[in-house]
Amino acid sequence: METLPQRPRAVPSPREVLSRCALLLDVDGTLVEIAPRPDDVFVPDTLRSDLGALYEAMGGAVALITGRGLADVEGLIAPLRLPIAAEHGGVLRPDPSEPPQRALLLPAPQEWRDAAAAYVAAHRGMVFEEKSGGFVLHYRLAPEQDLPAFDLLRTLIGTAKEFEILRAAMAWEVRPRGVNKGGAVRKIMSEAPFAGRKPIFIGDDVTDEDGIVAARELGGEGYRVPEDFQSPAAVRGWLASLVVGQHAATA
Repeated sequence: METLPQRPRAVPSPREVLSRCALLLDVDGTLVEIAPRPDDVFVPDTLRSDLGALYEAMGGAVALITGRGLADVEGLIAPLRLPIAAEHGGVLRPDPSEPPQRALLLPAPQEWRDAAAAYVAAHRGMVFEEKSGGFVLHYRLAPEQDLPAFDLLRTLIGTAKEFEILRAAMAWEVRPRGVNKGGAVRKIMSEAPFAGRKPIFIGDDVTDEDGIVAARELGGEGYRVPEDFQSPAAVRGWLASLVVGQHAATA
């Protein structure tokens, strides 16, 4: 069992979290350690178990808010099914039993995708990640490609105002404008069983800042790794402590 972390600033008590809050959790860098390639991340069985236990204990008010595609994150947590906001909120599935809701935004043109994929194929260590709305160029294994990859995307997009280039953790992402985790948090929190609860958002990256702001504006709180939780292991440990608290409360 992982070592439980010290409580981060102003974190609600387990009783309050379980009875009054909603958990909105980023995945990479927050729940699991970032890997050199997105497909290489390791999801501990204990995390799936704890998320499932909290989902049941909190009446379903546990959601993953991630930049990954829906099918991708579903594969990571299978066979567990949770509410998910994928692609930074471009794809929403507040109810695991219902089909996803997709934002009515133009996807990135195929010629951009083809050019970016060809660039990645020509540069060892880079990874191309496809999404329904956009795509990502990962350069964790090729850090010298930071600025060249950005220059490529800037050239591809040109003056197209419907899209933006977003810096992520050792990656550049092209996504439609108007999609961010703040909007995902607001949408999720407007629907049952999240409505009326206090959102707790935990993230680690610049793409999570909008989610943190939205959670606070909705009367909740946002936490960061590593400022508030030292590492993903500490976040998993805190979630495990909530499960322990839930068992103690029902014993």
